[in-house]
Amino acid sequence: MNKITSASLTELKFLSDPLLSPDGRTVLYTVSRMDRKKNTYLRDLYIAELSGGSCRQLTASGQEGIRIFEDAQTVLFQSCRTEEDKPEKGREKTVFYRIRLDGGEAVRAFEIEKTVTDIRKIGADRYILLVREDLNALPEDATEEMREEAADYHVLEELPYWANGAGYVSRIRHALYLYTPATKDLRKLTEEYLNVRSFDIQGETVLFAGECYTEMLSLYGTAGLISLDGTVRPLIPDNRYRVDEAAFLGSRIVLVMSDMKPWGMGQIPEFYLADPSDGSLVCLAAPGLALSTPMSDALYGSGRTFKADGNALYFVGLSRAQSSLYCLSETGELNEVAWSEGSVFSFDAAGDRIVMAGCEDDRTAELYCLRDGNFTRLSHVNDDYFARYQVHHAEPIPFVNAAGLALDGWALVPDGPGPHPAVLEIHGGPRCAYGTPFFHEMQALCGDGYYVFFCNPRGSEGYGEEFADLRGKYGTIDYEDLMAFLDHALACYPDADRLRLGACGGSYGGFMCNWIEGHTDRFAAIASQRSISNWVSDFGTSEIGHTFDRNESGTDPWQGMEVLWNMSPLKYAANARTPILFIHSLCDYNCTVDQGLQMFAAMKHFGVPTRVCLFEGENHSLSRSGKPKHRLRRLAEIEAWFKRYLEKETANG
Repeated sequence: MNKITSASLTELKFLSDPLLSPDGRTVLYTVSRMDRKKNTYLRDLYIAELSGGSCRQLTASGQEGIRIFEDAQTVLFQSCRTEEDKPEKGREKTVFYRIRLDGGEAVRAFEIEKTVTDIRKIGADRYILLVREDLNALPEDATEEMREEAADYHVLEELPYWANGAGYVSRIRHALYLYTPATKDLRKLTEEYLNVRSFDIQGETVLFAGECYTEMLSLYGTAGLISLDGTVRPLIPDNRYRVDEAAFLGSRIVLVMSDMKPWGMGQIPEFYLADPSDGSLVCLAAPGLALSTPMSDALYGSGRTFKADGNALYFVGLSRAQSSLYCLSETGELNEVAWSEGSVFSFDAAGDRIVMAGCEDDRTAELYCLRDGNFTRLSHVNDDYFARYQVHHAEPIPFVNAAGLALDGWALVPDGPGPHPAVLEIHGGPRCAYGTPFFHEMQALCGDGYYVFFCNPRGSEGYGEEFADLRGKYGTIDYEDLMAFLDHALACYPDADRLRLGACGGSYGGFMCNWIEGHTDRFAAIASQRSISNWVSDFGTSEIGHTFDRNESGTDPWQGMEVLWNMSPLKYAANARTPILFIHSLCDYNCTVDQGLQMFAAMKHFGVPTRVCLFEGENHSLSRSGKPKHRLRRLAEIEAWFKRYLEKETANG
């Protein structure tokens, strides 16, 4: 079999977004693939018949976006198939098409002169739209000259003023609209400054969750009911809860919220029943499960991770290193919808039908359905890939840290006799987690002849609140766990060369790579990506600096400059000795490019071998959803750096 290489990334397909038809007989899903020549992703719709398990492609334009079932045989979906579908310069447009499952071409349904990010049908002939709305927008009668001029400047009045993947977001909101195609009537339902994050529909009532703010985004959210005449009934008091999700649960309303006490912004939410008649809130359940999934760079697309169906509420929760589907009843009974093969990424549920996008160990996402108490695989989008390429199994190497806590860790073992160099991979977050889904970057490094070690140190998600709490502790207990795990891994695999060790990570993993640079000489090379190096300057530049940074440090630059500086890897740059590569995206507004460049300049100042690679037009998600050629170049930079420094016989040689 062939070894997995960085170039083989473009041969993968990415399954996501399962959606059941109203009659529960068919599931619609998306398959995305890379087009290296066009340097983009192509997304098409597929369907699977649950009765026979057959799958077939439904569309082939490669441009498909959000979609819904209008009835059991008709799909409405967003696409951009012709020149007519493209908005004019300085304007917005979203075009929807219809297609029948039983055959025929897609037919243009209607267009909205706004950017629609979600759509639901309400009644026989109307739709609720979630629209990205620019409160800075020019009036409809603005001239082309005015529009061209406006494109050259940005006026900022709020924090955050930019957001990763969304550009400048000052006075940008997501609003709910009611649209009637027959009359082309488009009517806004939400107030001007409300930003809607999620919504649900029951009858002619819309339930929403979000936040309403001016000047600065609040940590606290709001939730309420909107009737089609625009009347709003609030469900929770102001400034008390962070709201993650909202749904109708039978005749009741469930809100997934946190008061952020005592664990701060990262606190795991609880499930509340809300009564709009008297304003009461009753805690239905506190599952203690993070609403997230294990990390992988072989996922593309989205899908439901939370849905109410009748009197049952389904959600994806992370426990240790595996995400499962859970079911919560309106009486508070919690059950895991058992699937022991791997992790769930998204799902849909209706009655006794459950479908999901999930992956088995060392594999990518495929489509599964629940039958007779067991999950059956329906799709085979990457079977050909795994038939041609050798996948190295993630071997579990759990260990107990100095605090007596059991930690999860894994190793990918290269072929052939040693000694082999080794790379320690460090995940982002820090409230994220590694697991056993296929991770292309790690497989490519292993194919190059490296051991790849990875684990979930303290700070990781999925192990409870106390375990995940790193506030004020960055670079202490997390660093201790990573170094102890590396010692453990090296003891488990004696032919891993202790003199040829690399460290690699992005986001929080990039922070930790920068921290490692100034705190130990045990590594021969480091690849730091989308990193933080200076908490002081990050406060005012990161999209989340004014909230996340304060939460994690407990202070700000005016009250705790010394605290922030002591927690900054840049402070320890004078201790640096290890050759270090920096990779950053110029449109990364989460970990802004100055963070990598400050560390790069310090390395040059102190004479440490260093290199930086900056990517135009990319954001914080370069390694997961960046342009194909950029993702390949990123991998090539990492591989070349490790080849240069880890294939020597002595460290730092």
